[in-house]
Amino acid sequence: LVLALYPIHFFFGFLYYTDAGALFWALLAQDLATPWRSRGLPSSGRLWVAAVAGLIAILFRQTNAVWLMFTFGTAALQDLQSSGKWVELQGEGLTPWQLWVFAKALLLESRRLLFRLGPLLVPVILFVLFVVQNGSIVVGDHSNHEVSCHWAQLAYLSAVTAAMWGLVGSGSAAAPSSMRTFAKECASGWRAVVFTMMLLCLTVFLLHRYSIAHPFLLADNRHYTFYVWGRFLGRRPGLKEALAPVYMYAAWFCCRRLGHAQSGLWTLIWWVAATLTLVPSPLLEPRYWTMAVMMAHVHAEEKSWSSIVLSGLASLAINLVTLAIFVYKPFQWPGGEVARFMW
Repeated sequence: LVLALYPIHFFFGFLYYTDAGALFWALLAQDLATPWRSRGLPSSGRLWVAAVAGLIAILFRQTNAVWLMFTFGTAALQDLQSSGKWVELQGEGLTPWQLWVFAKALLLESRRLLFRLGPLLVPVILFVLFVVQNGSIVVGDHSNHEVSCHWAQLAYLSAVTAAMWGLVGSGSAAAPSSMRTFAKECASGWRAVVFTMMLLCLTVFLLHRYSIAHPFLLADNRHYTFYVWGRFLGRRPGLKEALAPVYMYAAWFCCRRLGHAQSGLWTLIWWVAATLTLVPSPLLEPRYWTMAVMMAHVHAEEKSWSSIVLSGLASLAINLVTLAIFVYKPFQWPGGEVARFMW
């Protein structure tokens, strides 16, 4: 219920957008391909149904091809983990040795994995053929959808994803205990301090160099992002960069929650999928974060009832305000057209 109230997706569920269909079919494909806790690995028939759901998801939104590959990758990882032959692939952490073992396992078990999980790749192959034929992943106006390096998107995604994991409780993003744990890990030794400082410098550089203001962001005053950028992030020098520690904490918190619920390798696959879908997009559009946010939260659900209730009430309050503004506070553009505020 809390995820259904996720403000950005909840709002656009009432409008004629592809978001609801794209999310439903992508999540269905992921659910069908995910091993059941009581029945083990999914059957061949279940995987073919997942492939059909994935194909429909791609028809709703092209970037769902990446999330279908995410489904394939996580299904392959869970298959290897459950086989009992690759015990090194378990665990919250992520080490170079685990990456090596994972690559080795994929290579040695490739024939078996492709035979079992191959149906999930059929829609992806069809999509690649379409891209080759079309000359681009974009359907429609290519000029306003050029590929970019918008690394700041991952910072925004981290903040939103972490915020949805509750406002109260010892395991929430806003909990002082979580912040103290983050601080202790950053200062646990001279190597940790050096690594933290290097990561902070890199984050500041990426936020400064790769926070893109798309022409649509600067021109369309219906969207809240127009005002966030125009009055804060894009207007006040140094503000984007000053938020780097907040984004670092949010990214660490996401890794911690996902790694605890799944594994370090699963978390890496999620980050790769999020990077491939968000970083190439030059537009700061909150709707684009929805798939990554939902994929993270359905696999690392909140367990504290107090946090669930409070988060649900907070989301409900935001939804009521945004819908009320949309319905009761229209405004006119210079040409006389009626416009309405939205995410």
